[in-house]
Amino acid sequence: MARLQPLIDAGRLENIVDLLSLLSDLVDLLDEAMVEKLSLLIEQAAACSWEAANALRLAKAEVAAQHQPPSVFALLKLLNDGDTRKGVAVVLKALNVIGRQL
Repeated sequence: MARLQPLIDAGRLENIVDLLSLLSDLVDLLDEAMVEKLSLLIEQAAACSWEAANALRLAKAEVAAQHQPPSVFALLKLLNDGDTRKGVAVVLKALNVIGRQL
């Protein structure tokens, strides 16, 4: 009991009990279907972040390989590229969906 006295005096024992209660509730809520949903969500988030990081790394390498910064005209020419338009469309559609949810 002497070891717990500093925790009791500082009010930390209540925090530990609350945390254990929260963990107990979480274990009660998690069934097999919930675990599958969470694992799929984590897998999708990891894949999305991996793709975004690779795209950013590739774009950064391509821009770094250029000796001068691209001109405004060169940036506008990028809009003629189908891949650029697809990427812009994805970003704009994502913003559209976010806006609808607000």
